[in-house]
Amino acid sequence: MPVGSTDPPRISLFDRLRLYSEAALYIGATTGLSLGLYFMFRRYHTSADIPDRALKSRTKIRGYVLDVSDGDSLRVYHTPLVRWFEKKPEKKRGLAKYTISVRLSAVDAPEVSHFGKPAQPLSAEAKQLLVDQVLNKRVSIVPLAKDQYGRVVATVTYRSWFGKTNAAHVMLKQGMATLYTGGNAQYDGEKELLERIQSDAKKAKRGIWGLRNYESPAAYKQKHK
Repeated sequence: MPVGSTDPPRISLFDRLRLYSEAALYIGATTGLSLGLYFMFRRYHTSADIPDRALKSRTKIRGYVLDVSDGDSLRVYHTPLVRWFEKKPEKKRGLAKYTISVRLSAVDAPEVSHFGKPAQPLSAEAKQLLVDQVLNKRVSIVPLAKDQYGRVVATVTYRSWFGKTNAAHVMLKQGMATLYTGGNAQYDGEKELLERIQSDAKKAKRGIWGLRNYESPAAYKQKHK
């Protein structure tokens, strides 16, 4: 540059690209950190609060099970990672306003009595098995989709004496549910494993597979539309 020139120094194309890259990395890192902190603190009050991106990324959600309505449906009070120490609420009224409605993925349990319709055989036993597994306990759910009722279809796991346990696996193993094959079925990459678990239960005639005139939940719902 000539002595006394006031022109700014020229920046090479390489240096410009480097500066742009560093700026992009900084913005991406700070944005990612902000979003990470946001989701660590944010509590989902209901299934409607869970965004589609959480379903696509299969973001794990932790919380306490406050209610079990049948052998494949439950309500979870979400406790985000940095708020894990929160106590679960004692009140059980108005659960729909502050809990996530969850349906176990991959399985269909016998239908309980509702709206004047009779209960299916072993529906009470199926509900009790799910109660024994998860009610008032801390669980992890991996949301996979939402069904036509707005429930989160999810893989539900919890800690037991045997380590991490999948609630749907137990329902199938004990013959208290059948593999769900309806529309929007979600298997979380485990369809072959689930089919083997069900096949073993059938061979052993556990639960529903020991009934003389077994009617699947799907057939029951079709009949009682």
